[in-house]
Amino acid sequence: MADNDNLEKAYDSVPLKSMFNILTKVGLKKDKRKINAVEMDYLRPSCRISRQEHIQNEQIRRRTRRVHTTVERVETRQLVWYGHVKRMSDDRWPKRALEYIPPSRRRRGRPAQTWMSGIVDTMRDRAIQENEWENRKVWRAKCEMRQKP
Repeated sequence: MADNDNLEKAYDSVPLKSMFNILTKVGLKKDKRKINAVEMDYLRPSCRISRQEHIQNEQIRRRTRRVHTTVERVETRQLVWYGHVKRMSDDRWPKRALEYIPPSRRRRGRPAQTWMSGIVDTMRDRAIQENEWENRKVWRAKCEMRQKP
């Protein structure tokens, strides 16, 4: 059991923080898939399971007592931060930065994925309405991963 605890502590320290840093930028779908794969690559050895055994990720998470993926945890933290910033007064810099629209024209091609579009997608996935950020307790309860349908 000591080896298992050491692996979990090692996972929670460096790789988890690195994955949080990657996902907090924009969080493209391909990045999310890669993060989930890396997370499983770290959790599998703690259960003494190899990829060749073809055990599902949900079972590995159950064995390691990790209910939520790293991606879900990052999305929850982003939603909590979004609600916090939206409740700020209009003269605060974080709120100004969140609502800022650059004056220049965008480049041709597909529109760039923004942090805000990721927030909107996460809110849609978790059935959260736009104006629910006004009530902090309701917002926090909705942002929790248990509320995910």
